[in-house]
Amino acid sequence: MKKLLISMLLAACTFAAKGIEADSLRYVSARTFRIVGKAFTQTESFYDRLPAVVKDSCREELWTLSTNSAGMAIRFRTNSTAIAAKWTLRQNMHMNHMTGVGIRGVDLYRLTDDGWHFVGVGKPSADKECSAVIIENMAPEEAEYMLYLPLYDGVSDVEIGVDAGASIEMPKVDSPRAGITVVFYGTSITQGGCANRPGMCYTSIISRMLDIEAINLGFSGNGRLDLYIAEQMATLDPTLYFLDFVPNCTAEMIDDRAVKFIEILREAHPDTPIIMADSYDFPPSMFDLAQRDALDAKTKAMKRVCEHFKNDPNFIFVEGVRYCNDECSVDGVHLTDMGFQAMSEHYARYIEKAIRKASKNR
Repeated sequence: MKKLLISMLLAACTFAAKGIEADSLRYVSARTFRIVGKAFTQTESFYDRLPAVVKDSCREELWTLSTNSAGMAIRFRTNSTAIAAKWTLRQNMHMNHMTGVGIRGVDLYRLTDDGWHFVGVGKPSADKECSAVIIENMAPEEAEYMLYLPLYDGVSDVEIGVDAGASIEMPKVDSPRAGITVVFYGTSITQGGCANRPGMCYTSIISRMLDIEAINLGFSGNGRLDLYIAEQMATLDPTLYFLDFVPNCTAEMIDDRAVKFIEILREAHPDTPIIMADSYDFPPSMFDLAQRDALDAKTKAMKRVCEHFKNDPNFIFVEGVRYCNDECSVDGVHLTDMGFQAMSEHYARYIEKAIRKASKNR
């Protein structure tokens, strides 16, 4: 038995040794290609999610979260038989309820005739300098790829590795469609907590489902309806705004800020659809009476916001539901991949309908 175990271990080591080394490939800066999900150009660091002008207005925690690259992806085309990535993290963030790949890693998708397909992940290193061969042994044929960046850490540099003789260039296919953009504003759930890997954040799932560009402005614990964030969102020209802030707000905050926040968007964009989502029904609220009361109070506050905008034909309220019964979260709040898939399917129906209506009215 001992000899068999040793033989199996040696075989595994031999198999692993046949893989391509990351440093044997040719690397190109990701900035050369299309950056999906980057809303603002005047940023302090290239992969930041908010413009530098709001730094002095932001709470320190919110600003740090804005340096996380949640929702951003690199679109490129190559005929390489192998694809790798090198990325430098800003913080080397760790959390006790989310995978390292979701927090600090990358994942790769390939476009086929029936849509985007998951290819593989780049696992983060122990320190800030990360490198990984994501896929190898592919046929040497031209194909379109999308590399999602970390959800809960920032990156100061990203490079894509390909075979030494392979081509790598800008994508030829407009997917996700650049002309149809949804700006998502919200909380840790919007930012991607706790997806197993970056591409399973619900904003990115919806982006692939509907072939739209998603801008992720989710800020963990900080989706508190800050009006200076609304002012920056109003400078954008999206197809639709999607607001998912309830988990980070009290009923009093909703009463005090929600109407003002939405009016800033509406003043800048009189006809743009605005979807406001109620909180989903957290499983612990079945038993935690204080949480149940808080959720009920928030729902009543949301109804008051709806009443204010009842004559706005492009304001849409999505009531909260419970996804996948009780089995969709890590901790009773933050979703697993199963939860994000269910949430995406629920929200995508409303988003698709609103986009279709908006396109007819243009």
